[in-house]
Amino acid sequence: MGAKKPKVKKGPKGKKARAKAKLEQVWGEHVDEEARQASKFRKGKSRFTPATETTTTTTQQRRHQKEKVVDPLSTNRRGLKTSFESFLERKDNLYQHEQEQKQKQRQYAHQKKNKRYNAAHDESSDEDDDSDEEMGGVDSNGGSLSHLLKRINGPKKSSSRKIAVESDDDDDSNVNSDAASDDDDDTESVSSASSSSSSQQSHSDSDDDDMDMIAEENIDLPKGAAEDPYEAHFSKKPLPQLDSTDNTNNLMPHLAKSSKANTSSLLSSSMQVHLSGPILDSFETLTGSLPDKTKPKQMWKEFARGPQQHTRQVLSRNWNSVNRNALKRSQRERSENENDISLSPLQQVLYPAISNYADVLISMESRQNRNEINNLLTMHVLNHVLTSRSRVQKHNRRIKQLAEVDDDAADEEDDDQWRDQGYTRPKVLLLFPTRGTCWAFVHKMIELLGDSALLEMEDRFEAEYGPIKREKGSEEDEDKEKARVDAIMKQKGREWNELFGEEANDDDDFKIGISLTPNVDKKKIRAKKGATVTSSGSGVKLRLFADFFHSDIILASPIGLKMSTTHEESDDEGEDDTADVDFLSSIEMCIVARSDVLMMQNWDHVNSVLDSLNQQPKNVSNIDFSRVRNYFLEGQGKYWRQMIVVSAFTDPYVSSTFRRHAKNIEGQLRIRKKVSTDNASICDVMVRVKQVFQRVTCPTVSEAGSARLRFFSEHVLPKLQRLQQKHTLIYIPSYFDFVAVRNLLLKREVKFVSVTEYARVSEVSRGRARFLQGVKPIMLYTGRAHFFLRHKIKGARHLIFFGLPEYDEFYPSVVNMLNEGLTSEDEDDVSRLPMSSLSLFTKFDAHQLERIVGTSHAERMIKGDKSSYVFAS
Repeated sequence: MGAKKPKVKKGPKGKKARAKAKLEQVWGEHVDEEARQASKFRKGKSRFTPATETTTTTTQQRRHQKEKVVDPLSTNRRGLKTSFESFLERKDNLYQHEQEQKQKQRQYAHQKKNKRYNAAHDESSDEDDDSDEEMGGVDSNGGSLSHLLKRINGPKKSSSRKIAVESDDDDDSNVNSDAASDDDDDTESVSSASSSSSSQQSHSDSDDDDMDMIAEENIDLPKGAAEDPYEAHFSKKPLPQLDSTDNTNNLMPHLAKSSKANTSSLLSSSMQVHLSGPILDSFETLTGSLPDKTKPKQMWKEFARGPQQHTRQVLSRNWNSVNRNALKRSQRERSENENDISLSPLQQVLYPAISNYADVLISMESRQNRNEINNLLTMHVLNHVLTSRSRVQKHNRRIKQLAEVDDDAADEEDDDQWRDQGYTRPKVLLLFPTRGTCWAFVHKMIELLGDSALLEMEDRFEAEYGPIKREKGSEEDEDKEKARVDAIMKQKGREWNELFGEEANDDDDFKIGISLTPNVDKKKIRAKKGATVTSSGSGVKLRLFADFFHSDIILASPIGLKMSTTHEESDDEGEDDTADVDFLSSIEMCIVARSDVLMMQNWDHVNSVLDSLNQQPKNVSNIDFSRVRNYFLEGQGKYWRQMIVVSAFTDPYVSSTFRRHAKNIEGQLRIRKKVSTDNASICDVMVRVKQVFQRVTCPTVSEAGSARLRFFSEHVLPKLQRLQQKHTLIYIPSYFDFVAVRNLLLKREVKFVSVTEYARVSEVSRGRARFLQGVKPIMLYTGRAHFFLRHKIKGARHLIFFGLPEYDEFYPSVVNMLNEGLTSEDEDDVSRLPMSSLSLFTKFDAHQLERIVGTSHAERMIKGDKSSYVFAS
């Protein structure tokens, strides 16, 4: 048998494997020593050898030398660089040159857009894209180098961390797959936003995109313009020094700096404004740059002018008409002739801090200024969401353009420039006490968007959140019933009617998501719905009842949001009762509206919701981490989250929550109102009665309730039993204190009736009748029952405040009930004892006491040597 043929070793399979083998052959480190020695001889037309050798080379020998491996460290190779390091250096220099050319071209294109600021955005964006493509290639010197790299490396695989380009409906939300099929209309917004028809941009929001591009490229803005607050706040890198401890003030001393701002000639002298952190530094810098004789009114006006430059034009167009009622007559006339945003004095103080994303605590809301505060918050919320959404849409279009040119072009760009969102899409959380207050805020948003708003699910929203319509009967009966109801409602006050009136929707269990999509073609959307097309251009699609993971704004009550994120049943004691709260992981702005009303409901629900914000998500399967901002990845989202708390008064519970959750690195603004003696609520008492205020000694705030109960059981209740005093009304603000006093009376076997917010209507009616008749000498009346029901208690002649009421108007309204419904003929001993009023307070009730007797009196009563103080009316 013949000898077997030796197996021929096969080469590597596949184009990339062969290229890799070729790379190892050419650039490998293991080089034949003979080849190294051979590389010392110069190769070319004029060959020469050392003097010691005189051999001649044949053509076959020269061909054999060419086939040998050449040392890559040789300094005399032909056609290639002298070393691999210099080769890589040339590649890096070429890349830097390309990036510089692209940067210059972008700046040139955006400067042209700045000159044509009101021109069509789409035409200028096309020029920008074309210029980028033109500068995307390499020059003639680097062309051969790129060709060589492609031949050596072969075709590249798509990177595992490739930036994902989502549909416009999910462009800034990394949502669960359940909600992936949201709607088909949002895809139209991408095409309409990127279309080049300038005729449809007459009332569009495209000029806001130009402003974003100008801010990104750091091109000089017109005189008077300031840095974009959105870009300045949300484009910062994470703060590593915050990882070690949770105390922001210790690590960042400038946040602990606080100072009172001068608001004279702008607000009343009773208003106190405190600034802290970077927002205080900005105010002091501006104050130092202005002349010394500049009035505070002009300083605050200049302070608010900078952020106005970056307000979306779709909002600024309608602002003056929406905010018209909040302005004075002189400001209204001026706003009709100016295109700038006109602000009231209070808005001028609040707007700089709000627009710069500082934490804000407003403790002086009233019926008179509620409209201007809500207008400002509505504009800020819409401006933030529209800016964020437009930024994401622009980045998506840019990534698509880069992907069309080269699959890896997006990866070669700076990674941080695409980080424009959080883990999930919801950005803004607003907490409201009732559906009616939520309905009013959403209508304010629609009003501010104006003709640009394209609503979806509006009918359902009106049915579930709008005013409740009363059923009509016969005309005669309806007139009598209406007259009776109107008389009762008038006694309860306007504030109560706005919250709990006959037509007000006072349901406190609700939650709703709203999604906003800017740059939508209004003509296409309205034509699709079959509506009449009155105007063309781009608008903002506002979808109500959107899924939370597809929403930009979440409006909810604390109890409604807590019930939706908590399991109904938990059999195991160790089982975690929290449900999916991932949609709250990327909240950038939280507004707690009507905090005083939420405190009367249950403030613990508010704290529970705030504790759930900006937690690391549990489900990360659908998150594109290449688009998530760095501070979210570092777990520092709470330091960038803006907290805005609005309340009618200052309260320890509200202040404690704000101090615990307001940790924004931009600083804080606190505004409160001091109460003068003339404006104290005690001045509204119309009954001639001596009002005694008794200070109870209490070491800590946690022992305040037990200290008052001890004083009541040792000094007050024995006198009531000894004198057998009837017609005594005991007002108890807290329900926990009510339970303690009720148990004490039951233990002492004292007859009494109680009126609480949980009692049935029949029980309340029966108890009120027995108290009026004198059958029951004592009535326990809770503060929450008075807040929600506003009963007119008759038969009271002696009044005891177990604690001071939270609302200052409650004190005179309850005191004025004395002797209501009683006459001297009804009972012999009614007029035997004069009317009396006793109020128990501790040093921790300073805020309530200030609103009742005034700031100066409250300071003296808290710090004075005496413990009893008498006011006569």
